[in-house]
Amino acid sequence: MKISSPLTLAMLAAAALSLQAEGPRYGVQGLVNIPLGDLKDFVDSKPGPGVGVHGTFDLGDGHMIRPRLDYSVYPEATFGSLKQSASNLSLGGDYLYFIAGKPEGLYFTAGISAMRWSFETKDAFSKVTSDTTKLGLAGGVGYQWNATVGTEARFLHSRIASGFQADALQAGVTIRF
Repeated sequence: MKISSPLTLAMLAAAALSLQAEGPRYGVQGLVNIPLGDLKDFVDSKPGPGVGVHGTFDLGDGHMIRPRLDYSVYPEATFGSLKQSASNLSLGGDYLYFIAGKPEGLYFTAGISAMRWSFETKDAFSKVTSDTTKLGLAGGVGYQWNATVGTEARFLHSRIASGFQADALQAGVTIRF
């Protein structure tokens, strides 16, 4: 079958979602981000909290799609008179695969997002801010304890510049309604 236009592809995707195993569910997540690599140096290894909202669409047989919006902030790091902080707003989607074939128990996840990064460096005389939007990639593992509560660990990668990568380990608790 040849797909001749983006409209045809969108219609097929909408039809596939209408055949899902259960209706969409929405939820929130609380996150802890442990910076790695260049981001770790920028924020002096300080972990950052995060929050988010998501929707889950069960496609059946252990397959799920999860659009999400997350916000994370890293506390201000002090290097003598210099202070630095970072934050990001991430809009993306994840694919989840549940080993049991239904949305419970152990699952693997992979995701892609657009990440809006904000970096700030200040001293007693000046303040420099930098904002950029970059691609973010994520992969991890989680466990859905019951229909409402789950836990997850993910590795996040986002290349800010050729010499700066904003990577992090993220641990989170998800609550679905």
